[in-house]
Amino acid sequence: MSFLRLVAILVSVAGFAGAVLAHGGEYLGPSGNAPQLGPIRPGLSHPTDPDPGGSRIRPTPPRDRIRRHLHRGDPFLDWDYWWDHNQLRFICRELTCAPGSTEAIRSRPFRDPSNRPEILAALSLALRDEYYDTRAAAVIAYGKVADPADPEALAMLRRFLGDEDKIVQESTCLGLGILGNKAAVPDLLEIAKNTPKGRKLVGTDTSDVPTRTRSFASVAIGLIGAREGFVGDEANVLNELADLAKIDAAHIDIQMGPAIALQLVKSEKVAQDILAIYKDTKAKRHVRAHLAVALGKIGYRAAIQDLRAGLRDKETYVNYGSAISLGLLANKEDKDIIKELVNYGKRAPNLGTKNFAIMALGEIGDESGRATLMEFVKGGQLAEKTFAALGLGVMGTKNPSTSEESGQLILESYKAAKNDPERSAFAIGLGILGHRSAAPTLREDLQRDSGSNKKRGYLCLALGLLGDLESRPILEELVARNTDWELRQQAAIGLGLIRDERSLRVLEQVILKPMNGAGLMGAAAMAIGNLSPALVMPILSNIIENRDRAFYDSSRAYATAALGILGDKDDFPVLDRIRENTNYLASSEALEELLRIL
Repeated sequence: MSFLRLVAILVSVAGFAGAVLAHGGEYLGPSGNAPQLGPIRPGLSHPTDPDPGGSRIRPTPPRDRIRRHLHRGDPFLDWDYWWDHNQLRFICRELTCAPGSTEAIRSRPFRDPSNRPEILAALSLALRDEYYDTRAAAVIAYGKVADPADPEALAMLRRFLGDEDKIVQESTCLGLGILGNKAAVPDLLEIAKNTPKGRKLVGTDTSDVPTRTRSFASVAIGLIGAREGFVGDEANVLNELADLAKIDAAHIDIQMGPAIALQLVKSEKVAQDILAIYKDTKAKRHVRAHLAVALGKIGYRAAIQDLRAGLRDKETYVNYGSAISLGLLANKEDKDIIKELVNYGKRAPNLGTKNFAIMALGEIGDESGRATLMEFVKGGQLAEKTFAALGLGVMGTKNPSTSEESGQLILESYKAAKNDPERSAFAIGLGILGHRSAAPTLREDLQRDSGSNKKRGYLCLALGLLGDLESRPILEELVARNTDWELRQQAAIGLGLIRDERSLRVLEQVILKPMNGAGLMGAAAMAIGNLSPALVMPILSNIIENRDRAFYDSSRAYATAALGILGDKDDFPVLDRIRENTNYLASSEALEELLRIL
C-alpha cells in the first residue's frame, strides 16, 4: 500500500504545521529561514544548539495551557487538533480499498519483498549522510522496511545508538522499536533505566542518558511488544515498564515514555498495576492521564467504573484520559456510562473533557449518543457542532446504517453555516462518512474561491475522501499555481486520494522543483507514489544521492522518510498507534516530538 505509507508524511507535516502556527510556536526551518518546512520533526534543535535535546518549537508552558483550557480561544481545544492526530485511520480506509469498492487492495509494488533490497540500499546511503535529520529519518525508515528477523538490520541500527547527534540517537531507539526484533529489548531497557551499560551504548559514559532518549527507548519497547506481545519470561519487561512509569522521576518524560509503551503492548498482564497507578492521586497527573488511555486501548473493562469516577477527578488531564478510555471500553449495553458521557458532552466542567466525551459517544455508537450529536450539529455551540460532526463521522464508519441520515444533516448544516471553522469540520465529517452526494456542494464552494485557505484545504481533503473525480482539475490547479503552501499540500493529498493518473504530470513537475520546499515536494511524492510507484522511486533515490545543494538538506531527509513509508512492512504505520486516540492535551516535550515524527 505505497500511498498509505507516503500519505503519513504529509498528514503529519501538514497537520503539525498548522498546529505550530496556531499554538504559538515559531518554526524557522533547518537553517533558520522561513517558510522552509522541516521534513522529519519540524522544529527540532540543530546539533549545534546548546541543548541538543531541546526544541525550537516552544510548547505552551503546562500551567499556562491549563489556564487557557478554561477559555474557548485555546486552539488546542479546536476540532482540527483532534483531527490532526486521528485522521490517518480514516484516510487509510480510503487508500486500502479500490475506488467505489470495499474490496481491499492487497498488492502494492513497494510492499513486494523483492523491492526491499533496492529501498534498503538507498536508505543505507542516507544513513551515511552528513545532515543529522537525514540520518534520523534513515534509522526510522530502515526500521520500517527491514525484516525483523534480519540480524544484519539489527546490527546496522544498533551502531547508531552512539551517533554523535542526540536526535539520531533517540531516533535510533525508535527505529529499533519499529524494526520489531525482541533482541533489541535488553539494550533499550538499559538506556531507559540510565544504567552504566545504557550510558555506554549512547556514548556517554560519564553523564546521564538524555531524558528524551530514555523516554523514546521505553516507547520503542512498547513498539516491539505491539507486534506479538511479551510472553513467558519476556513478560517481565512489562513489570519494568510499569515500575518506570510509577517511580517518581526528575523529568516527567522519563515516566511518560513507559506510560505510552504500555498503551502499545495492550497486555492485561499488568492491567491491575496500571489501574493502581491511575487511581493513585499522588501519582503525577501526566502519567495517570496516559495510563487511563492505556486501560482503554488494552480493553480492560474491569476499569470502567474507576474511569467513570475519573471524569470527576480533580486533575483535568485525568478527566481527558478517562473520557477517551470510556469511549474505547464502553459498548451499547453500558447505558449508565453512555448517560454519563451524554451529560459531560452537554455540561462538562471544562471544554477538553466535553470534546473528548463527544468523541467517545461517536466511538460507542449508541442511538442516544447519536441523538445528542445530531442535536449539537443542529444548534450547539461552535465546539459542540464541530466535534459532533466528527463524532457522527466516526460512528458512521462503525455503523454504516447511520451514515445516510447523519450525512444529510451535516450537509444541510454545512450549507447553513456562516463561519469557516464550522464549514471545515462539516466537510471533514462528510468525507469520513463517505457522503458522496455532498461532493457537488463542496466542489462548488472550493471552485468559488470563498473562505480562508485553511477551509479550502479541508475541502480538498474532504473531496479526496469522497473520491470525487470531477474535482481533479480544480485540485491540480491549486497544486500547480496557488501560493499558499499548506493549501497546495492538502490539494495534493486530495489528488492522491482521488487516484487519477492524469494528475501525474502536474505532480511530477512539483516534485522536481526544489524551491517548492520539502513539504510540497513530499505531497507530490505521496500522490505519485499512489499513482505510479515505479516513477517515484528513482526520483526519491536521486534526491538522496544528490548532495550538491540542488535540493535542500531537508529534501534529502524528506525523501528518506518517504522511502521508509513506501517500503513499510506493516499494513498500518506503527507510530500512528500512538497518535490514534491519544490524550494530546496532557502533553510533554517527548510526546510532542513523538506526535510529529513520520
